[in-house]
Amino acid sequence: MTEAELWEMFLEASSVAATLFSVALTINFAYLATAYFVGKQLSAFQAFVVSFLYVFGAGIMTMSFAAMLNRGLYFAFRLQEIHLDQFFLIRPTYVLAYSVLLALSIPVSLFFMYQIRRNPELGGAAGG
Repeated sequence: MTEAELWEMFLEASSVAATLFSVALTINFAYLATAYFVGKQLSAFQAFVVSFLYVFGAGIMTMSFAAMLNRGLYFAFRLQEIHLDQFFLIRPTYVLAYSVLLALSIPVSLFFMYQIRRNPELGGAAGG
């Protein structure tokens, strides 16, 4: 693989990883907003369906994000071999940290929904 191809693949992997991270954050926010505003009004089945779809979607985005960051890391290491004097701001610890952050947001968000559903004083629809 030529250096130009390595650069193209590295930048493409970085771009896709950033997009996947954004989508994962959007899914998290949508779930949290749903939980806050209508969580306690949902039936048990509706809450299950919303939560299942959230876990599935957020899980896929988290796994895809980690895989794409790992791919970008591979290309960064290959480029580092060519350019020994340059520093690439992607390290295995960053991949792990960001992936764990996204992965932990899933159970935290599920607990948020649980709290909203169990405590009638919480939530945006509490007064209604």
